[in-house]
Amino acid sequence: MRTCLALLAVMTATAMAQQCDMHPQSGTQLLPCAMTRYSTPLKLGGVLGVSVNHLTGWDTYRGFYFQIEPGWGGGKINAGYRFGANHFMPLWNIGMNASVLRTWGNPLGDVEPDQTYLGIELTAAVLVLGFNGGIFTHVDGDDGDHDVIYTLGVGAGF
Repeated sequence: MRTCLALLAVMTATAMAQQCDMHPQSGTQLLPCAMTRYSTPLKLGGVLGVSVNHLTGWDTYRGFYFQIEPGWGGGKINAGYRFGANHFMPLWNIGMNASVLRTWGNPLGDVEPDQTYLGIELTAAVLVLGFNGGIFTHVDGDDGDHDVIYTLGVGAGF
């Protein structure tokens, strides 16, 4: 009986070690990103992009991402770098991106339509909630009153 119990214990420990993946993952993942976001001055919009994740082990990653973000009051193109952790779904990430922002329609605040801005943003996400905030400088258009604008946003997606 003791031999059977010892054999069962060894088989169970071996199976658990194989399931736990005792070695860190490595390689590269190409993952889509999608989010619905409300931000200044773009108002309600969507984010579509791709993330090139280099797995660094123990469910962590780092890498570049590229996004387009059309909204009711304008749109952005984002390119940045982030790091984070995931298990079977993203747990958290933090990053920074450079962006080109173009306004149209009726943007939030006093920002005029048909203006172009360049800027940087800090982004973060926890589970499915995403946050962004940044600073942009005016590079094209006739709105001389807004040489610098700030962005803040919150959204949900993956």
